[in-house]
Amino acid sequence: MTTDTRFTVPLYSVSLAAFHLAMPSRTLNHWAGKDDLLTLLPGAVREPRLPFIGLVEAQFYRELRKAGLSMQAITSGMREVRRELGDRMLEQDVLAHDGRDILMNLAKGGNPEWERARDHQGGLPKIIEIGLRPIVYMDDNLPGRVRLTAYGETAVFADPLYAFGQPIVETSGARVEDILGMFKAGERLSTVAEEMGVSTADVESIVRTHVALAA
Repeated sequence: MTTDTRFTVPLYSVSLAAFHLAMPSRTLNHWAGKDDLLTLLPGAVREPRLPFIGLVEAQFYRELRKAGLSMQAITSGMREVRRELGDRMLEQDVLAHDGRDILMNLAKGGNPEWERARDHQGGLPKIIEIGLRPIVYMDDNLPGRVRLTAYGETAVFADPLYAFGQPIVETSGARVEDILGMFKAGERLSTVAEEMGVSTADVESIVRTHVALAA
């Protein structure tokens, strides 16, 4: 069993993760309830239960859904990927999709050998790069930082080495929750931007993301 803190330290409740993914909590709860779809640690429902890697997985599935894959395709494919690779299932250069199914490359070096994850059918053409672009990899080829694409052009990252894994604006290190807290307290966008060391456009983008979710 891994002792890697990216996998073992609970950082986010399901509702907090859903908040930063700009998704309804019920959707992420549905994903968390599916066997092996999200890394979920023991704990009470409202407590932090998702480690960093669980947030990365959720961001990854969000991108697959945006690309048009069904939840059935994601679930059946990723169960098999996890069975094959365990904690390394989001390893760099291993996954792709063909617009309908998740594809997996288990070749070590040389040309990729893509096969459909759910049934291992090989020789599949038309490989499409999946939603792994938001993931920044470490030297071990596993995720070390993830960009949360719900914030659009504003570069918001979660990194377990900064701010206890809570999402921050890349340019300043300001926590998204602190920016939203100031705005909700009645501060003007320009004041929030000046205090947090970010642009007014970034503050507006962050606020807009959560106003849209609450609507």
